[in-house]
Amino acid sequence: MKHRLKMFLRVAWGRLLFHTGLHRLVSRLSPRRLTILAGHCVEHSSNASLPPDMKISAEKLAGILDWLRRHHDLVSVGEGWQRLQCEGRGRSMVALTMDDGYRDNLEVLLPMLAERGISATVYLESRPLDQRRLNWIHHFFWCLERIGPAELVERLRRHGEDESTRARLAEVLAAGGDLPYTLKKVLKYEADQGDVARALGAVFAELGGDEAGLCETLYLSWDEARALRDGGVELGGHTKRHWVLSALDGRTQEEEVAAGRASLREGLGADPPSFAYPFGRPWDWNEASVEAVRRAGFTTATTTGAGTNVASSDPLRLERLMIGEDTSLPLVAAEACGGFALLRRLGLDLSR
Repeated sequence: MKHRLKMFLRVAWGRLLFHTGLHRLVSRLSPRRLTILAGHCVEHSSNASLPPDMKISAEKLAGILDWLRRHHDLVSVGEGWQRLQCEGRGRSMVALTMDDGYRDNLEVLLPMLAERGISATVYLESRPLDQRRLNWIHHFFWCLERIGPAELVERLRRHGEDESTRARLAEVLAAGGDLPYTLKKVLKYEADQGDVARALGAVFAELGGDEAGLCETLYLSWDEARALRDGGVELGGHTKRHWVLSALDGRTQEEEVAAGRASLREGLGADPPSFAYPFGRPWDWNEASVEAVRRAGFTTATTTGAGTNVASSDPLRLERLMIGEDTSLPLVAAEACGGFALLRRLGLDLSR
């Protein structure tokens, strides 16, 4: 009940600001800010195998961008953060970001950006670029579609080496309920990430999966990543294997973050300035993750906690608003104008 009430108030506040034009007044009265939008893919034949919640249509995204650029400057994360540190008011900014480095970012997103004369930031996993290998979440989606959750659990128990994970999977299967959701949650947060990757890779191969072929379909190559950069898009780091950082010990986190940055340095000829925590929610990263990012030399790092950023924000804990096909433009507008930040200053938090 409390969650439903909060969502009702959130939607009502967004619509009020958007449809009455009050967003303009709130924006003028609010501190200068950088609002960061987070997505994965623009819908395209290359990402047909990905779940709907990872995609946004070109029409939907164009509508959001066209409205935002009438009221804000659209920038990359790096440019936006630099400008935010400068004195003077100026217009507030919005940065569009896309995670992982999918092929549609070049084939669909880049022409949209070029047409509008704006930039964006794309965060790249390095292993798909270096080895044409997928992170385990793609094996999960692919296998789930072909054999369903119950059979996938059984095969994971057969291929897994960690006894505690095998026992937990048996409990999940016996409990029933929303099996795909629960299974994914267990694999992300309750299991050894290396064991999950090995077991899912084995099931994927057992079912005839073509690792290099699927990676080629989904992900950019190095040449394509450089073409995206040359088209004016900022490229950032997103670890090597896209594992949940908070599930790893501090040393392994540092290796994941640093290896991704080193690979991008070699492939692009320069150090990437910005980083995005994989998955990005508060429980997906921790203080050791922030320290790993700091040690690696990144200037900024983004989460997926909803909110907007001001000059005094922690640059290694920048907030981002997730967008997708069901995103409400009034809610985006309310966040970008500082509407939800205003409510937080008044003691009402509807963003989180």
